[in-house]
Amino acid sequence: MKVILHFLVCIAFAKMLHAPARMHTNTVIYPTGHKYEVKDKYEICRLKKELRRPTEIKCYYSRQDKYGADVIVTNEQPTFSCLKQINCKIE
Repeated sequence: MKVILHFLVCIAFAKMLHAPARMHTNTVIYPTGHKYEVKDKYEICRLKKELRRPTEIKCYYSRQDKYGADVIVTNEQPTFSCLKQINCKIE
C-alpha cells in the first residue's frame, strides 16, 4: 500500500515539473524611455530638382501630401547623386 501511495505522489510531482513553458516577448527599448511614445510617421518625397555647384549638391524633394515645405538635402561630395524618392517625416 505504501508503495502504491509513494508511486502516485511521485507521478503527481512529475506532472507539476512538466508544466508547459511560458513564452516571453522580447524587451522593447524605447529611445525616449517612455512606453507610450508617439512613433514618427513618414511619407514619400520625390525628387523635384537637382542643383549641382562646384562646392555642393542640393536635392530638392516635394512631399507627397503637397501641404508641407519642400525637403532639401545638401552634400559636398562631387560624386553624390540624388535619389529619385526618399522617406521623409510628416510635418
